[in-house]
Amino acid sequence: MDTTPDSELRRPTSRSLGDMVDRLRRRFERTVYVDAADLPDEPQSPYRARLGTSAEPPDAGVEVREREVVRGTTRIVYEIRCVCGRRWFSRRRERLHICPRCARAVLLESD
Repeated sequence: MDTTPDSELRRPTSRSLGDMVDRLRRRFERTVYVDAADLPDEPQSPYRARLGTSAEPPDAGVEVREREVVRGTTRIVYEIRCVCGRRWFSRRRERLHICPRCARAVLLESD
């Protein structure tokens, strides 16, 4: 027979219900939004000054050259290796490849 008083058995339940009510009450509180105009400006990075162009003319003896800027393309090539030692390249990132030497299915893992 249990000799624990009933109030001790109910205490955790009433405490957890009270916590649940508090959490629900906080969930339905009004949300306060901040206007972005009221926020202070972020400080400038110390490296920002180095990126700008100098207003002063370059020192004598310093050669200044201009280069044309063009757009390029990028191609990603994946190297795949099988446990048999064969390796090959693919432009597509596929999770499963078939080895050309041993015909095993090679499941790719990222390094």
